[in-house]
Amino acid sequence: MHRLLILALSCWFAPAATGQWSTATLSQPRAQLAATTVGTHAIFAGGVSNGAQSAVVDLYDASTQTWSTATLSMARSQLSAVSAGGKAVFAGGRTAAGPVARVDIYDAASATWSTAELSAPRRQMAAASAGGVLLFAGGATPSSAASDRVDIYDPQAGTWTTETLPIGRWSLAAAAIGDRVFFGGGAANPSTMQVDVYDTASGSWSAEVLSEARLQLTATSLFGQAIFAGGATGISSATVDLYDAASGTWTTAELSDGRFNLAATTVGPFAVFGGGRSDFLIDSDVVDLFDASTATWTTATLSVERAGLAATTVGGRAFFAGGGNISSGSSDVVDIFEPELGVRYCSPANPNSSGVPGRISADGSLFVDDQDVTLIAEDLPAGEFGYFLVGANQGAFQPPGSDGVLCLACGFQGCGGIGRFNQAGLIIQGPSGSIAVDLSNLPTSPPVAVQAGETWNFQCWYRDQGASNFSDAVSLTFL
Repeated sequence: MHRLLILALSCWFAPAATGQWSTATLSQPRAQLAATTVGTHAIFAGGVSNGAQSAVVDLYDASTQTWSTATLSMARSQLSAVSAGGKAVFAGGRTAAGPVARVDIYDAASATWSTAELSAPRRQMAAASAGGVLLFAGGATPSSAASDRVDIYDPQAGTWTTETLPIGRWSLAAAAIGDRVFFGGGAANPSTMQVDVYDTASGSWSAEVLSEARLQLTATSLFGQAIFAGGATGISSATVDLYDAASGTWTTAELSDGRFNLAATTVGPFAVFGGGRSDFLIDSDVVDLFDASTATWTTATLSVERAGLAATTVGGRAFFAGGGNISSGSSDVVDIFEPELGVRYCSPANPNSSGVPGRISADGSLFVDDQDVTLIAEDLPAGEFGYFLVGANQGAFQPPGSDGVLCLACGFQGCGGIGRFNQAGLIIQGPSGSIAVDLSNLPTSPPVAVQAGETWNFQCWYRDQGASNFSDAVSLTFL
């Protein structure tokens, strides 16, 4: 079972697609904060708390599910954050006096903080990591001009270099794919459709174009796609631009409603876009979820309407923290989305005699030390027996006499690479069944213990009116 989050004052559940929501609480309410994840820590830093600049840092450790606090070297809001090489970097932002160049660096290995300086003070930059370096691009200068500066930090060497955006702007968004970073939109007097693409391997620039010019948008990347969502064009925008790196093509979609100052992160197969502000200064509690494995959209709801919140992901959970509400001020709420564990594939499976395909899912924790994974099979034929399978590799093979497809990489008969949970007490009976997985003793030949960083695939085999069939499959990468 899940361990309760320390400092979680309440749990709130909504019928969101393929997951559940809960809440926790920051140590201080604040908006316009920054968030990133390094190692097992999600870090929420700075912001503005009901008009006052904040130096507070809240750290959530997913391995212990506990919270702690730290302090930035300078209180500020509208800062930017990103992580790589075991370091979380919080750069720029604004104080009451205006934009600053201060950088706070958290080293996860030593749990220590240090400081640096950007090449120029600015706020509302875009930040991303690619090719082992961290990039902080654009932003607004002390004179409110749109900056074309890009500061690049190498966490291994501890060195800084600079580049120049082809178009200077602030309130832009960034997403990384491989060695490339895509800097899209932003305010360039006026807002722009430009996407400047920087290749960290070659040090070269290229250009792409959004379908709509806008600022105060958000971006993330998932499964080789850079996704730019929402923003403002004079009115709030619902536009989503998706760039597919494999094909080099753009497509568009729509959020369920237009809004700007929203937050984005990815978890499992989902790109998740939460909160924001729509026209007439209405704060939003809407969450749009894009399932990249099926290219489908669903919606959920935050527990509190707010904009200027920050999002990051750790331990298989997406965190939406803080933000501001025009009516109630700065928020200390953290909304946490936990999807079904793993990535579904071979889905849907072939239908069985019940008329629908069998379905597998997983619940619990991806941390090996938690020993908390439960496999669940649903939509099986009533009264028929079955058992779960596990394998290190994916495949597609239809065994003789079966109506379904084995989605693990090995022939069904005599395959030592596939483990069968068919011991006493593990046989399930349709129409549904579940088992708790002993991660220290997967039933392969020979048995193995799951290690952090490994990916294992699971499926359900079952009898069906004299024949047999398979569910779809789920792939779990352990932490």
